[in-house]
Amino acid sequence: MDCHKPCPNGRFGWKCQQVCECKNNAPCDNVDGSCACVTPWMGRNCDQLQTSRARDEPVLEVLVAVGSLVMLVAIVMAILFKTGILACSTPGTGEEDKILFELKRMEQDLAQSLQPGWLGRWEKKIRHLTPGPLIGEGMFGQVRRAQLRTPEGERAVAAKTVRVEDSQSYRDFYREAAILVTLHHELDNDRKSNIVRLVGLITKSTEKYILLEYAPKGDLLGFLRGIRNKNEEYLLRNLLGYAVHIARALQQLERLRIAHRDVAARNVLITADDVAKLADFGLARDVYATTQYVRTNQPGVDELLPLKWMALESIEIGEYTCESDVWSFGVLLWEIATLGKDPCYDGRTQLSFLQMVGILRQGIRMKRPPECPEDLYRLMRACWRDVPATRPTPEGIERRLLQLRRLLLPPEAIQMETAL
Repeated sequence: MDCHKPCPNGRFGWKCQQVCECKNNAPCDNVDGSCACVTPWMGRNCDQLQTSRARDEPVLEVLVAVGSLVMLVAIVMAILFKTGILACSTPGTGEEDKILFELKRMEQDLAQSLQPGWLGRWEKKIRHLTPGPLIGEGMFGQVRRAQLRTPEGERAVAAKTVRVEDSQSYRDFYREAAILVTLHHELDNDRKSNIVRLVGLITKSTEKYILLEYAPKGDLLGFLRGIRNKNEEYLLRNLLGYAVHIARALQQLERLRIAHRDVAARNVLITADDVAKLADFGLARDVYATTQYVRTNQPGVDELLPLKWMALESIEIGEYTCESDVWSFGVLLWEIATLGKDPCYDGRTQLSFLQMVGILRQGIRMKRPPECPEDLYRLMRACWRDVPATRPTPEGIERRLLQLRRLLLPPEAIQMETAL
């Protein structure tokens, strides 16, 4: 009757009239009669023995839920990486820094022209590339025709790959990539550019690729050697158009203070619309024969160099400039005039570094090819002057080539020449 006093043990409810049914020493709530079971009992009246399974069920439920969530997240992440949505599209900062360090050692101006993230912006996914037939192959690298899947559809590309674990190949790979990336802004504003266009880079796979526009007519050297039986005067006035294109490519490189280092017919590509484009900023050496590239004999240096195309200062002190590219361009003109013959100095096609320096220091140069116009040969000799500053500029070369070409063209074709 006194609401301030609890019911006696075993009783609950109004006037403590109801009997508690809790078993196994379970305390009974004296208001509603609920049982507070003690381990290991359970149930409404604490008369059921709790098994280990029952005790573990909450824990198991939590573990199963967490495990399912983890598995679901792992599956989703795997799918996203497989589709490339979460795949890393840019090299790490450390990798870019390492590449820039190597580039600064070779070409300070080139390294300074690169913006952070320059490498990653051109990154393509390896799964979008379908390699095709081999175009060129050497001990250290390959060039394949390939198909690249893009948002606009399939695109034919030339895919160049090297073994980047080789230090020289590593430097050449990223030097060419850096040059093409540097040029791309200018190329975007100049659709008539005479430098091969960069399509993309693949650096996040075992095999690393530089992807370039595909030139179905191949390189100029092969083109020259395939037309030797045709009328030479007709050929020369048409082939000089290719030389004009490469002179314009050298003007682009000069504006950016970039030296190509290997201007030669083998490194000029002919596109489907008959435009000559300068290519191969360092990766072609291994593909060609030793008559075109000579291995250095310097201690600690293992490099193939295009000795017969190199300027005197490049051979003697390793200096590469726009002026040294002009020297090489003179050798390219000689290749055009001879329809792709190997350069020959003093009656010899194979020379050592010391022999080459001795010949050039004596003032000996390649002889005028048969039926080569005297004006064209004088331009070659001007490109081969000892003092770099006295050589013609790429703009001057273009002017002289256009004048010479007009002299060789029939009158009805002169008007078409202005459309070049």
